[in-house]
Amino acid sequence: MCEFSSNKALQWYDEADISQVHDLLTNAGASSIWVKRLLRNHNSKQQIWLANDPSDLSFLPLGEPSYTPAKSQKKKAGSPVIQIPVTWQWVTPSGQFEAPDAKLCYYPQYPEVRFSGFLRGCKEAPNELLSETRRGHEENRCLFLGPVKNTTGKVTHVVALVVGASSPAAQYVLGMETFETGHLCPIIYKSTKQHDEFSVLEHALANIIGRKITPWRLSNDGVVVKPYIAPNAPGLTLEAELGVGENAIPGPDFDVWELKAIKQKSLERRYSHKVTLFTPQPDMPSTGRLSTVDFVFKYGHAYTRDDEGNPTSYYFTSGDIQSEGEDKPSAKLELVLEGFTDAKHFDPNGMIALYEKGTKNLAAGWSFLKLLGHWQRKHNRAAYVPYLREGKETSTVVEFGPLVTLGVSTSFGLFLQAVKDGIAVYDPGDKATIVNGKWKPKARSQFRIDIKDIAAIYQEVREVDIRNYHNNEDRV
Repeated sequence: MCEFSSNKALQWYDEADISQVHDLLTNAGASSIWVKRLLRNHNSKQQIWLANDPSDLSFLPLGEPSYTPAKSQKKKAGSPVIQIPVTWQWVTPSGQFEAPDAKLCYYPQYPEVRFSGFLRGCKEAPNELLSETRRGHEENRCLFLGPVKNTTGKVTHVVALVVGASSPAAQYVLGMETFETGHLCPIIYKSTKQHDEFSVLEHALANIIGRKITPWRLSNDGVVVKPYIAPNAPGLTLEAELGVGENAIPGPDFDVWELKAIKQKSLERRYSHKVTLFTPQPDMPSTGRLSTVDFVFKYGHAYTRDDEGNPTSYYFTSGDIQSEGEDKPSAKLELVLEGFTDAKHFDPNGMIALYEKGTKNLAAGWSFLKLLGHWQRKHNRAAYVPYLREGKETSTVVEFGPLVTLGVSTSFGLFLQAVKDGIAVYDPGDKATIVNGKWKPKARSQFRIDIKDIAAIYQEVREVDIRNYHNNEDRV
């Protein structure tokens, strides 16, 4: 329990130690605790820098992005500011208090993500330490925050507090092994062992590699289906073995890592393989979009026919699309990247568009804001785990291999650049099939990249051999 002197209740933030900070946030539901050391320009007027890209904050409950014109008069600040709401509560010894205007401001032209609106409308916000007219210029204040999950594992809100520079908690932060100047850092509480960001996942993977596993799935409510032999069985088996429920919730799967099972023909080396980045459905045009069946009829191709030559299925695939400037006779649509200059300069009102060849009518498109809303929750840290699948039907087994590839620190701009360069591709799998005399649709809108090309979308790529784990246990 937290104990604070009643006659000094207003100054609790100047005398709190790390144990009291830990108790306040974990009692408020935080599943992990992160800290940001605050500098002189981190206050309610100048905002608080948190990251370079929203995907760096994928462990937080980020809302749907929107944009407003930038107010800065700097020459390079002409692009709009993308605003991303975040459900935030300030924690004090008196309780938890909503900060209704809290949001992230993403400036892709710099790039940077700043925290804003965190004092407005809050009954008991840390005004003394964050207000620009009070102690908002005090160096070495510390912002502590933690995500709170509901019973299904979904992160619902953030709980946070701020302590003064002279507090024991702030002094503890400056001496942490995990402390990095300028960055959000994880708090390692009551631990003498040093952890890196991969160690928890490495430990878990070391327990499953090399085993012949009957595929299974684990739902978020704990229901087990075994055997499970659908095409997505390896990915769900990997998550189930690590204790992750079937992942219908966008966001990291295990600890801070998103898990991706990668099919390989051998587990002794790394082979090329297309991996799906995400599967967002088009949101453009805003009105008049065709149904999946009508879209596939119009822009796809007949795939199977009955004995009389009548189509029984239509598919819409990459063969029905050409890149901008390409001449592909079989294609009815052209993919165009609109509003993009480079990874740091793009119009938030832009989109990835599919235009009809010739007429240039918009058939379908993905607004950058729609894509960013998915990207920011999903891809900052990904672990690509190889597998083999053997046998058929109920005798199927999967085996996960040790040669894991890690992608660390992505950005939405890098994804758009990869699309522009033809490295990340739109690879649809929409289809319409006759079932009992009626056309049944199946929409599969996916962006993919080859595993050997993922350096295009991550600032760091690491190739890890899990078999070396036991040689490194002293650091876990």
